[in-house]
Amino acid sequence: MSTGYQGISWNKYKKKYDTILWLFIIAFLIVSILSNYFLFPKANVSTVIIRSFGLLSIVLIHIILSIGPLCRINSKFLPLLYNRRHLGVSMFIIASVHSCYSIFWFHGNGNIHPLLSVFTSNTHYNSFLFFPFQTLGFVSYIILALMAFTSHDFWLAALTPKIWKSLHMLVYAVYFLVVLHVVLGVLQLENNPLLFSFIFLGMLFLSVLHIWAGYLSFKFDAQKIIFEDGWQYVCRINEIKNNKAKMVNVENERIAIFKYDGKLSAIHNVCKHQNGPLGEGKIIDGCITCPWHGYQYQPHNGCSPAPFTERVSTYMLKLNGDKIYVFPKALPEGTFVEPIVFNVEYLNSPVESFFIGWIGNIDSSTAKTLKRFVFPSILIAFMFLLSFILLQKKIANSEYKYNEVATYTGMVSNSPFPHIVFTKGKDNFGNPQMEALPLVNAWKFGADQLIQNWCKKTTSCVATIKGTIITRDGINAMELSDEENSFVQAKNNVDFRNITPQLIGDVKIIGEIIDPKCYLGAMNPGEGKPHRSCAIRCISGGIMPMITFNQSGKKEYAVLLGMKGEKINEKVLDYVAEPVEINGTLFKYANWQFIYIIPEKINRLKN
Repeated sequence: MSTGYQGISWNKYKKKYDTILWLFIIAFLIVSILSNYFLFPKANVSTVIIRSFGLLSIVLIHIILSIGPLCRINSKFLPLLYNRRHLGVSMFIIASVHSCYSIFWFHGNGNIHPLLSVFTSNTHYNSFLFFPFQTLGFVSYIILALMAFTSHDFWLAALTPKIWKSLHMLVYAVYFLVVLHVVLGVLQLENNPLLFSFIFLGMLFLSVLHIWAGYLSFKFDAQKIIFEDGWQYVCRINEIKNNKAKMVNVENERIAIFKYDGKLSAIHNVCKHQNGPLGEGKIIDGCITCPWHGYQYQPHNGCSPAPFTERVSTYMLKLNGDKIYVFPKALPEGTFVEPIVFNVEYLNSPVESFFIGWIGNIDSSTAKTLKRFVFPSILIAFMFLLSFILLQKKIANSEYKYNEVATYTGMVSNSPFPHIVFTKGKDNFGNPQMEALPLVNAWKFGADQLIQNWCKKTTSCVATIKGTIITRDGINAMELSDEENSFVQAKNNVDFRNITPQLIGDVKIIGEIIDPKCYLGAMNPGEGKPHRSCAIRCISGGIMPMITFNQSGKKEYAVLLGMKGEKINEKVLDYVAEPVEINGTLFKYANWQFIYIIPEKINRLKN
């Protein structure tokens, strides 16, 4: 029996466990980022990082949720359980990168606080397909944070094991929210049956494991109970292996009857640490050792050896020949009960090894079982990753040329939309050929105020501007990256002619309302449901709304304005990133188009 103790701390097995885990994490991220870099060089770096960490989080939560039932089905998986909290905290770190980066990238630098934007940008809470999937991810992240920050044993003791365990069972709520977050988010954009199949098979795998483990538990509790004179029959002595236990259901409580050194003792089955099943443990150095994390109790009184103070309930036993009986009423925790002594003829030797985490004694059979789970899991994880990368359909031929400074000289104007008109060569008759370049401000704001302020300084509104070109399939816009400092006086006279809008006629268009900055290349992909909230923030911040549509097999764009040419940003927010039908009057303006519409008559189409 122990007379002292030594802190286990970060033992050899934990180091090995975490080393394998983080080598997998690093390899997964490297493969994801490099694969995207070589296969889709136009993909936005931030999007690649967000997706990589998100996919890894999905893989890790499947592994975490499979460990529990696997251990109930086969005790050889217990080494995976021993350090599962490190696996959970590692997942939280990975999810933190995905979540925080997503909030900053899609909701930051706008006209409202990013956290408020998460809940108010997309307000389709009454729709399933268009439900604000980012709020689901945010709620799941908050739960993960709560679980991670309370994972230490300090909180386990402070909250009590029952409350702590209940709190950490919320991981199933996290999984449900994450699945919805993925299915209603990125999989709606990358709509591929194989990707849906991976998610479905993951859910099926976890469901089968939990149903299987649950059936085994139900089967145990459904055993026939036999009473004799108020004592419940347990089993015969030779049915219990030496230094092991027989578990039995007594008045809806599981208890464990241990056989050791020619003696029998009974205690409550639930470990005070994390409610581990003591009956699946083993007597080691005279103490019952929990199979989950190695917590120990003395079999005759249910007390942990000094200086530890944990205690469990004990039960009285009796022998009738070789038959073991237990009295159903539990004694107070830590109550001494004289062990039952039996004939040595019933003493048998242990026939299997027993894993103790703080020793790290994994036998060859257990190691083989673990490898049969770990290596296929890693293989499936990389198959899922590569399938997602190869099947991406929405990586456009677009670019945000953040490392280049473009300069144009011309006339800036807010009519019909914020733009600069400049001379781009001459036509066949020697006349200046004019081109319009839409302008947006830095971050998620329109350029209207910047242009207005400049025109107050110079009546001609002529300026030399500098900024960042955003381009997609030959269609360009410019971000005034340096804001008001993007405007300087033109050094030379500018040769330009006024552009008069040309009436095309009344049209009916089916397309998607977008913000031109992100869609054209500031984010790639910058479209569809995953980008809806960000597009709403951009349009709310004053960036002109546009519609993209196909005409004669060619992608076309048109700025959306009211029937009098007024801005209608706030009136179209509810339709952003959805298939819509609009009726209006189309105009040609140099190389661009705009359309007068009645926002209230936008027709939302079924996806």
